[in-house]
Amino acid sequence: MSNSNIFDNSTFQQTPLKEAYEFNSFSQYISNGNLKPTFSLKCIFCSSINSTSLINDGSFRQCNTCKKNFKAIILR
Repeated sequence: MSNSNIFDNSTFQQTPLKEAYEFNSFSQYISNGNLKPTFSLKCIFCSSINSTSLINDGSFRQCNTCKKNFKAIILR
């Protein structure tokens, strides 16, 4: 058995970086590898819906009633 390099560049082409993580999915919530969920506004501590998003996607929030930070629940 020889120890030849099976990943010789002459037999395998490299995938371009922009295409490396792209894929097709059957789910309506997954497109090109990016999840697009909707997060609840409801505080997990006091159940108030008066909360502010701490990051752009809304997954981490601060309650304006009890002043606690929390990870939001995914609705869909």
